[in-house]
Amino acid sequence: MHHTSKRDMTIEFFDHAKTMMKKSKMNEDLEISPDNVYQEAHTENRADFLEMVRKTHLPGSTIIGVENILKLNKLALEGKSCLILSEHISNCDVPSLFARFYDYEKTDLKEIFDRIIFVAGVKLNQTPLVKLFTEMFTRVVIYPIRGMHKLNQDQSKHDEFELAKKINMRSSRKILELKHKKSIFLMYPTGTRYREWDPDSKKGMKETMAYLNQFDYVCCCAVNGNNMPPKEHEDMTREPILKDIVMFTFGEVFESKDFTEKVIADNPQLDADDKDGLKQLQVDKIMSMIDELHQGTEKIRKPLIEKMDIFKE
Repeated sequence: MHHTSKRDMTIEFFDHAKTMMKKSKMNEDLEISPDNVYQEAHTENRADFLEMVRKTHLPGSTIIGVENILKLNKLALEGKSCLILSEHISNCDVPSLFARFYDYEKTDLKEIFDRIIFVAGVKLNQTPLVKLFTEMFTRVVIYPIRGMHKLNQDQSKHDEFELAKKINMRSSRKILELKHKKSIFLMYPTGTRYREWDPDSKKGMKETMAYLNQFDYVCCCAVNGNNMPPKEHEDMTREPILKDIVMFTFGEVFESKDFTEKVIADNPQLDADDKDGLKQLQVDKIMSMIDELHQGTEKIRKPLIEKMDIFKE
């Protein structure tokens, strides 16, 4: 007889999704062009969705480093451009962040969350069932750099590559337009979710620095706990939904200019003309900072897991 884990909420989650479809725009803007890269949140289903996401978060789920988010928000309200560089482990990272911000005892975190603009890959728009969830959050859509590299190596994909370049150019312009308007941008330096069978998926992309250098202030974020772990089949609609202790940890806010200058100063051996090497060193430092946050939080999270019978099945 098949045993379903008490942590598994996949059936309930997707049954609930069916009730959300009537209020959704899941079949609109599935094809990304330079004209629709900016997509404001469609919030009709948010209240229902929040209740569902809450059920996947076990006691102990929280935000650490709230003071850093409040500091970043203060700078954004002053007209500074602000960026969060986050660890990416799950297609549920954004919904989980939504739930944690909305449920935190400091109610101003709700208002802060609603001013976050996510830098999202095109594939989150291309499948209606996936877009049902992603449409609830404001996004600037880009063609991921990893995908761009693959297109550029395939002559038969020339037209798609040219379109991808136009999409990313328009996205960059939109970010420049909005970054001083009290918004906080969030992007993932790896450009993909971490998958344990693919070590490269944990490596930061050097192209991240083109974004970081456009912003005044930056904050790193770690994600501990995964309630939608990736599968090797890469079909997001077939990934399990699991209950977990989900924690987001925000590091200290720093000035992007100071950060880039310090990396240069700390690596005098680097050839000044090796711009790609410098960018990779800088993003590697970002990933190291995120990993340090992650390891610190796991020391808090692990004892909580060990006390819960639901993880001992």
